[in-house]
Amino acid sequence: MRWSLKPWRKLLDSGPNRIALSTAARGTIAAATPLALLPLLGLGDFAYPAVLGALATSMVDVGGPYGSRLAAMLVQALGGPCLLLLGSATVASWWAAALVMAALGIAGGMIRALGAGGASLGINMGVVFLVGLQIGEVGGIGGLAPRWAEGYAGGGLWTVAVALAFWQARPYRRLEQEVASAWEAVAALVAATETAEEAEGSAAQSRRERRIAAAHAAAREAVERTRETLGEVRAGTAGPGTTIAQLVVLLNAASRIAAAAVTLGEVAALPGTARRAAEAELERASRDVARILLAGGGAPSLVAPGRRPQPGGEARTADLLAWAQILRHFDNAGEALHLLFGQPRRLADLLRLPFAHRRPRGTVISALRANASPRSAIFRHAMRIAAVTALDTAMIVRLRLPHGIWLPLTSLVILQPDYAGTLARALQRGVGTIAGAAVAGALLAYVHGGAGYDVAIGLLLFATFLLIRRRYGYATTFLTPLIILLIGMSSANPWIDLVDRVAYTVAGAVLALGAGYLLWPQWEREQLRERLARAIRADRDYLAAVLAALARREAAGPDLAARRRQAELAVANANAGFQRMMSEPARRHAPVVVGFTLLTYVHRLCRHTIALSAQLGAVTAPAEPLDALRGLIEAALADVAQALLDQRSPAPRPGFDLPLAGLAAALSGEGGDGPGATAAALLGRVVSDVTGLWSALASTPPAGLASAG
Repeated sequence: MRWSLKPWRKLLDSGPNRIALSTAARGTIAAATPLALLPLLGLGDFAYPAVLGALATSMVDVGGPYGSRLAAMLVQALGGPCLLLLGSATVASWWAAALVMAALGIAGGMIRALGAGGASLGINMGVVFLVGLQIGEVGGIGGLAPRWAEGYAGGGLWTVAVALAFWQARPYRRLEQEVASAWEAVAALVAATETAEEAEGSAAQSRRERRIAAAHAAAREAVERTRETLGEVRAGTAGPGTTIAQLVVLLNAASRIAAAAVTLGEVAALPGTARRAAEAELERASRDVARILLAGGGAPSLVAPGRRPQPGGEARTADLLAWAQILRHFDNAGEALHLLFGQPRRLADLLRLPFAHRRPRGTVISALRANASPRSAIFRHAMRIAAVTALDTAMIVRLRLPHGIWLPLTSLVILQPDYAGTLARALQRGVGTIAGAAVAGALLAYVHGGAGYDVAIGLLLFATFLLIRRRYGYATTFLTPLIILLIGMSSANPWIDLVDRVAYTVAGAVLALGAGYLLWPQWEREQLRERLARAIRADRDYLAAVLAALARREAAGPDLAARRRQAELAVANANAGFQRMMSEPARRHAPVVVGFTLLTYVHRLCRHTIALSAQLGAVTAPAEPLDALRGLIEAALADVAQALLDQRSPAPRPGFDLPLAGLAAALSGEGGDGPGATAAALLGRVVSDVTGLWSALASTPPAGLASAG
């Protein structure tokens, strides 16, 4: 069997992997350079502190607007040395160290209100204070601490300079990779909807629906994540921002093609059609868009999907409508790619993004004030962190525990706003730390300084940066020995130190889990009813808008697209909440079968409405039966959502049969497989989904989803 690099090259060429590799390369350059150069300049004492400062500063750069990223890195680079000195100064007083740690816990928890960058900054500020405690224990405030503070600041500022250099070289590169990842997710959705050649039974059809639902969720998440990033950067762009505008066009095209792909997945193909070949070409063309974006230059060579079902009995009209939408948006994508890469870039356009942060005045204060209440999950999380880490810190300082900083450090990193997140992080951190500590013990035992020690640190840096944003458990395996090598002092028996660190890590994880369970917990069960009700109402609003447009023979407009996005996001939030609930203790679960059934029908209703919207502009439904059906559906969905919140059984099921039969007769009267027949079939599926939601709740005790626990 011949070994080939092609699968590996394809894997590395994907958008998310490109982003991870570029981030790892930038972080490794920033952190490894001091390690290599400072000893040559006679400044070897500053090398490891500089690497630690570079590591922490790189980790708070989590993406988003340039202004926010620059501010977070500067705060870490300049505030970190102050906290390191403060930790060294308070090592002699357990109550002072505990008070400072409590203050950092509150500040680090509350700053989560500002986004992912705030969460990372809060954690890293707490970590550097704990490192200061370790340094003070070994060398005192007048010994190692000043040199470590200077080296930390130098490494942090050097990392800021490296980041600025990368930004100026290609300020839009990260955005292009993000858009490429959205197109790759669309290609995966198309692959999931590809028509099967063999006849499918009910079990196979069920598996196919689950596959489509998972791919649709992944595509939606990729599109929304990229949309948020583009929106934040566009808000801070000076001038016309033509590059950002073209990326927005490409992202909108990906979103519309994903909706059309869902339609293809919901409408069965007729025997003998060429749709399977056309779907394969659609997948190929979507990956071509991603490839061009990842290449980042040169003339685009996008070829739109050419083979598709032709009219005249070869395919359903629904297929043709979906393909017309696909080709229209591929034309838009091709034009945007030509404007992006088909002409030379001007230097002024490359440097257009400002470093100044353009958030509206008062946004930060408003966000913090809105969460300064015991009703806020972020506030309760901040109090939880403060209580646990302050207790841990007081214990290790009072008892002079060797390597004791791993106790509060573990609790600080593991604690999340929700218990399910804390449990997942505890498992990842625990397993990763044990594996990483074993690696560190071996390195400390057999690699005694010198070039081999520095090479090991460099490799650990690259692996940590590569995995930290995507595979936290694996990243911890490399981050743990990295921190140990950077701050671990010489020891007569590194294996005893290894046992100490593992023991403190396990104890810190147990304390974090206990705090998450006992201190102001927020269980997903308590929020699941509200999330499901919100998803049902969003589906209702989207469906009502589609039915209204169907009666007027209107094509889908911007308002309809906005409602679709709101419905998809509400359904995604309900799904994420259900998954988090399943990670919580069993007695804290809501009835799983009922929740899963409701979630399934919410998903199906959203997908069938998307498929029905593809018929807009091609068919007109008779107003009287359609208005009657729409009123019944809206009333039924509104009552089901309210029944969830009120913990009661829904009202008797409305009579959908008569208006639905009238619509089916009117829409399918001409026979064949035209758009009318497709719309009638989809309306039947919509009514089936609404009935499924009603039945799931009607068969549940009045306490509904709140009956457990």
